[in-house]
Amino acid sequence: MQQYRSSDFSNFSKIPSVGFSSLAIVLVLFLLSGCQTLQTRDDVRDGKTGGRVAPPVMTTPPLVTSTPDADGEGADALPTPPAQPPGTDGDTFLSKELPKIGLILGPGGLKSYAHIGVLREFARARLPIHAVAGLEWGALMGAFYSEKGLANDVDWKAFRLKEGDLSSSSVLRGYRARSMADFDSYLATVFPAGAVEKSKVPFGCPTVFRRDRLQILVKGSLKEVASRCLPYPPLLGPAGDHIAGVDAVEESAQWLRSKGANLIVLVNVLGAGEPLSGKLAEDQYGTSVMWTEVRRRILKVRAPTVNWIVSVNTVGKTIDDFDARRANVELGAKAATDLTTKLTKQYGF
Repeated sequence: MQQYRSSDFSNFSKIPSVGFSSLAIVLVLFLLSGCQTLQTRDDVRDGKTGGRVAPPVMTTPPLVTSTPDADGEGADALPTPPAQPPGTDGDTFLSKELPKIGLILGPGGLKSYAHIGVLREFARARLPIHAVAGLEWGALMGAFYSEKGLANDVDWKAFRLKEGDLSSSSVLRGYRARSMADFDSYLATVFPAGAVEKSKVPFGCPTVFRRDRLQILVKGSLKEVASRCLPYPPLLGPAGDHIAGVDAVEESAQWLRSKGANLIVLVNVLGAGEPLSGKLAEDQYGTSVMWTEVRRRILKVRAPTVNWIVSVNTVGKTIDDFDARRANVELGAKAATDLTTKLTKQYGF
């Protein structure tokens, strides 16, 4: 093993001091240059990067949404599905595809003339209707609309109805509903040709077959389909084994969604008050009670079955009031004006 003597280290003290100083200076400069790239916690908090300009932090634009006003007259907003979380596809207003409106025209006999006003306001606001379903007399209005997608066409055909086409009465028998066979002449006038499959707007209507089988009719001539979805007391008697699926809102909504609609709007024209006029209500008490129950079931419809409900205030108008048809159109237009304003604001039509 090599031996070291103390004298071997005696020259250490003779190392030139300038050499040590130079080494120290170099070391200090190295440390100082390295510190220029260090960041303190304050630097990080303030977004500093050692003198460099920090790149902007990219964030997802916020969702452009607004909460519908449920207190507005005419349009009742129901809870909508939760919005997609930020960062997912289609989460901004500009990138969202406009919703496809599926319209359910509810039952109500001659109160259903209010649907004409609703359709008119949709056309005026340029809100496209992707598909339409109709219940009871709402089916007649829906069938009219589906042919060409024109509200004016619905108005023209609906007002070709004469009071004699609808009912008959005598001192001895009182009021008697028309049979569908008697009503056939009117349907032949307004539906001279045309099939549901060839309609401009997809159309379907619910009917109850043999008392317990609910069907959504989507094929065949418009005349035959309407004749099976219309009949319900007191206005029209059964069409063979068929009677209107008067409260099949959920089934109608499911059918509309199967056709691609993703914004379901229910139009309720039943309103409050007595469903039938005084004399008829006395003669057909059971029918009056039945319509009261139909109204109760329609009023219970909630999300997610439908997304919006437009309620037409038809108080003082009855299901059998032939003379109130034009007034009902205007009531429907009034309620739909509020609805179309809300839909335009909410969804950007």
